[in-house]
Amino acid sequence: MEKRLTLHIQQNTTLDRFISILTFLNEGETDIDRLAGICQVGVPVLQKLIFPFLRSILILSKKTPPQLTPLGKVAATIQLQEPSLLGDFLHLLLYSLHFEEPNKRFSWAYATLVRQLWLRKEVILSSAEKKFLVGQTIDTASHKFEISASDIAFSESSVAGGLNWLRSLSPNVLESEGKLERFNRRYFCAAPIVIKAADSLYRYQQRSYGVRIFLREDIQERLCQMLLLDPSGLENTLENAKQTYDYDRGGLFDWGYEGGYGQWVMLTESPEWTQLL
Repeated sequence: MEKRLTLHIQQNTTLDRFISILTFLNEGETDIDRLAGICQVGVPVLQKLIFPFLRSILILSKKTPPQLTPLGKVAATIQLQEPSLLGDFLHLLLYSLHFEEPNKRFSWAYATLVRQLWLRKEVILSSAEKKFLVGQTIDTASHKFEISASDIAFSESSVAGGLNWLRSLSPNVLESEGKLERFNRRYFCAAPIVIKAADSLYRYQQRSYGVRIFLREDIQERLCQMLLLDPSGLENTLENAKQTYDYDRGGLFDWGYEGGYGQWVMLTESPEWTQLL
């Protein structure tokens, strides 16, 4: 008998609750009842749903009461110093986690959902559209993991979990359309996010830092999907990252064109988030 494949993206954790938990724990607080009140959820929801999710994305330790991991402390620093980047920090974390930990199937599902939306370019997220996204994700998973679609757990609630994090991006990719939301690709992305996305290209393609990566069509598409960026906005976005972390001025990033090969990016090292703030 086939084992059921769970791809569900937990939907009780939102950016506001995440920030509340970060702030609470970073200040050394331990009263879980008080934290539940701040998050406007019951203690069981906090302990059985939200905390396990934050442990799974490496933000909370497994200790009781929970503590911030080193990555959780990085998130707390971003929230204090550059709060507009926090949503994108979480997006990249969720998008990329399954590359290093393939058992984190929810991360694969999130990345698949992101790619589906990016390919649609612009779409109203009606109930019918969400059902369509569910079906596409299940079909993709069925082929990838060689398992019957009926044995895959992914639903509209899972889509809602993914939209929680897409809703937190800046510049935004979701905007209100009456009682619904519209997805649009964005045309710009902040420099630190571009650098961490480029870093992902180096790590997952096992490239040596300091060597150029040529943005062939498939690699450019992968980068734009990760950033939810329209390709027409890539050049300005890369130029802004260069001006911020310019290799020619002692920084760690460069980009350009080479005749016959096209566009390239170059990163000299894998930077810590705190280096980029």
